[in-house]
Amino acid sequence: MLMIACVLAVPASALPRVVLDGNGPATFGMVFAPGAVPAGTSLAATDKSGAAIPLQVDVKARNRDGSLRHAVLTVPRTGTVQLVGGTPAQGAPVALSALPSDFDTEVTLDFGDRKLTVSARDLLAHGKPQTWLAGPLVSEWWIAGPFRDASGKSDPHLSARFGLRSYGPGRPLRIEVDVENTWTWAANPRSYQYAAEIRAHGKTVFSQDKIVQQSHTRWRQVFWWDEPAEASARYDIADFKAAHAIPNYNADRDAGLGALDRAYTGKKRGPMQTGIIYPAMPTTGQRPDIGPLPGWTVAWLLSMDSKASEMMLNAGDLGGSFPSHYRNEKTGRPASTEEFPKISTHYNFVGRGNGNLPLADFAGLPKPFTAEASHEPSLAFVPYLVTGDRYYLEEMQFWSQWNSWGTAPEYHGFAKGLIGWDQIRGQGWSLRTLAQSAWATPDADPMKATLLRQMKANAEWYDSAYTNNPQANIFHVALRASDNADSVAPWMDDYLTWASQYAVQLGFDEFRPFARWKGVAPVQRMTNPDYCYVMATKYYMKVMDRPHHFITNWADAYVANLPKDSREGPKVACGSDDMARMFKLHQAGEMMGDSNSPGGYPAQMQPALAAAVDAGVPGANEAWSKFKSRPVQPRGGVEPKWDIVPWSAR
Repeated sequence: MLMIACVLAVPASALPRVVLDGNGPATFGMVFAPGAVPAGTSLAATDKSGAAIPLQVDVKARNRDGSLRHAVLTVPRTGTVQLVGGTPAQGAPVALSALPSDFDTEVTLDFGDRKLTVSARDLLAHGKPQTWLAGPLVSEWWIAGPFRDASGKSDPHLSARFGLRSYGPGRPLRIEVDVENTWTWAANPRSYQYAAEIRAHGKTVFSQDKIVQQSHTRWRQVFWWDEPAEASARYDIADFKAAHAIPNYNADRDAGLGALDRAYTGKKRGPMQTGIIYPAMPTTGQRPDIGPLPGWTVAWLLSMDSKASEMMLNAGDLGGSFPSHYRNEKTGRPASTEEFPKISTHYNFVGRGNGNLPLADFAGLPKPFTAEASHEPSLAFVPYLVTGDRYYLEEMQFWSQWNSWGTAPEYHGFAKGLIGWDQIRGQGWSLRTLAQSAWATPDADPMKATLLRQMKANAEWYDSAYTNNPQANIFHVALRASDNADSVAPWMDDYLTWASQYAVQLGFDEFRPFARWKGVAPVQRMTNPDYCYVMATKYYMKVMDRPHHFITNWADAYVANLPKDSREGPKVACGSDDMARMFKLHQAGEMMGDSNSPGGYPAQMQPALAAAVDAGVPGANEAWSKFKSRPVQPRGGVEPKWDIVPWSAR
């Protein structure tokens, strides 16, 4: 029996309000501003009239001061939910005995010449489920096990995980099935093709033929035991900003849904497909998935549109289609670099014995979709924050570990999970993914401490390589004298500049020195009197004058980055007609790199300049003002996913 304690007199504006659409009970995730729900306090809820409604609070993560960061919330009905200070619903948690007496969910994989099956009822009878949610309104349990053949022999590669979310006896029951081919060390990893069927409550709830599943991938289906109780949440973007969870997107603009909808329509979105995600991540060019957050996630944050929500959650599901998922056979959790410090996915190591990963057999089937850190979207972070679904949490964790493994173990620092060995853009997106995973992973999850240690180790590496290194280059780009390159792509470097300050925004103060050092790069490209802002967004910027020797001043860098036939004679005035002709630009003052495009390199520079302002880099405000007043602006404005402004601009 539920009991609601008194609701405390906390101003409604101090805590978030959510509008829940749909029918029946609703479970959703919520992030909170630091200090909004202090340690030792909790939450209650009211409807739009101010009447108290039952609220279950499953705390997942807290800030360093003990205040609430992220929780999974449950209410018994949809509508407007205003969170207030108070006491949540009290009572005994929904017990496993609330499952229907005839409960079972069975998954069958048909290979033509044999079948494999797994039953949730059998797993519950012989194992102990893990608890994800527990309270008087809802409980959720997870149980996992291998597929077995007709003789009962377990398959060495394929397994299933069942998530059972019960709202109580006779109440809605949500079932999730994850089919995995993810074991890290299983011998002879391989691809499979099969027909899949899921049966529950005496009926087929899912079936599909010719699913091709490569090693180190997984897919998911969610359905209801009886009548569905679907609910979706609409938030205020200001609550995500107050929690420091997302960049400071310019909210006063169109969300750009039209182009995204056209890209989404017609895409295959079932198990082992990629939907709106690019199937070959290394593909270059302007894409909706690349950026601090994907275009569809930003569109949802700006609009709360249901179609954008569908795109975002479907992409979060289909992140499992890429071969970046390695599960530890002993712990049942995503494998970590700490657990396997000598792990490497580089072709020089895979399949070479001596403790290296076994080589996967494609079995004559299509090769896997290609994952790559340098073009990796943030697929699961916001989906996890707003749903509280464990699947999305593990997606973040899988990718955060895999990103560092594509090199020799000594380069990723063995257990440290270092990312500084990768392409600069890969470093930027890997740092973002690692920071998001460390920030959002529940405090009780064993992976939390690992992720925090990896954040600290990477900050120390960057400080050693750059911040505290007297031999570091004057351009503040992520290039060392030992690197085999004489140029840097400024737009790639901008990704790392943004990501380092984003880590600070998420509360990882260990990155503050590097973020401040790194922010100098875009500021100087915009304002240094010996350079020219027109050249700030070149595709490549030459920074070395001979192998392993950096140019030592900006004046020489200016000359080195002019066309060869323009390096002699009088200096061309910055932003002049002569400079426009020299670089084949359309008009005086135009920045290089497709200034007219909403996603051109100037647009991609904007998050880095905003980060420099936030980091307090000297001259950053001047650089920001100069950038915002540049004479050539994108047609229709900067693409929403790049339209990030300094927090001081609120």
